[in-house]
Amino acid sequence: MTGSRVRAAKGQGGLLRNQLLDIAGRLLESGGADALTIRAVATSAGVSPPAVYLHFASKRELVHATCLRVWDSLFAELEAVSRAVPDPVTALYETCVAYIAFGLRHPSQYRLVMAGEATEASRRNEDACFRYFRDKVTACLDAGVPIESKTETARLLCAGVHGAVSLLIHQEHDAWPPDTDQYVRRAASAAVHGALLTASGATRPSMAGVTRSG
Repeated sequence: MTGSRVRAAKGQGGLLRNQLLDIAGRLLESGGADALTIRAVATSAGVSPPAVYLHFASKRELVHATCLRVWDSLFAELEAVSRAVPDPVTALYETCVAYIAFGLRHPSQYRLVMAGEATEASRRNEDACFRYFRDKVTACLDAGVPIESKTETARLLCAGVHGAVSLLIHQEHDAWPPDTDQYVRRAASAAVHGALLTASGATRPSMAGVTRSG
């Protein structure tokens, strides 16, 4: 419901900015990028569009800020699930689970940052995610896991988790697997096992050695 907004007291401009980002986030989640406009945010906030432009010079800047606000929470989530796990491979797996689950919870922001117009946000987050996964790979190497290249292994992990998210968020929700949690964990397991197997210099997969059940 649109209502009149009390003018912010001097020194509380940041409060309005956060309120605008709250509204922008809700619009993005409910209607996607097309629903997130300066006018729509202003109307929902009960202010005029120029009031929004005081904080965001353009729609793109508003989109960037809205996406980055959500993405900034990702790394706190990743650390929360892996910090207390002593085994670095298990910690890497839990990190991948958290990353995929995050992307599926925030499909609009994920699409914009990783495959859309938010190029500034994309560069920042792609670099941060890659460095984060490389640090986790380094912990595995330090623990004795055979890894020929930390950089290449981190790239493979990023490709695996990004692919797992992208496969679903570009489809209608009713096309998603019925058990999303199971999908997330299997995709994370495949990403970790595949990347670490490749990192050890293993040869290409074949049917040799595969046990068949009758």
